[in-house]
Amino acid sequence: MSNLAAGLSAFEAKNYAEAFKLLMPIAEEGNAEAQCIIGSIYDLGLGAESNIIEAIRWYKKSSVQGYGVASNNLGTIYYSGREGIVRNRIKANEWYQKAKEQGFMHSPNV
Repeated sequence: MSNLAAGLSAFEAKNYAEAFKLLMPIAEEGNAEAQCIIGSIYDLGLGAESNIIEAIRWYKKSSVQGYGVASNNLGTIYYSGREGIVRNRIKANEWYQKAKEQGFMHSPNV
């Protein structure tokens, strides 16, 4: 089993600390899926301290590579506004639109 598969499996099993340990090097190497999951770990405080700035940083790295889930998650951050991030529906809608363009079809219309 590759480290990516092991990290994804750990994340799905809610073993977030192990997922973080396995996926961080892969995210640093540029894997968009791993970057998105690292973003989620920071976003939701799963196995690492919640850090919205780090979450945004990792989601953006993933989004640039066309990973629609990351773009959708960015939209949600800006839609809801939290932890010092100002609520901005225009910016949220831009991220949701990008997610749709990247093939993520569950983005809400805001």
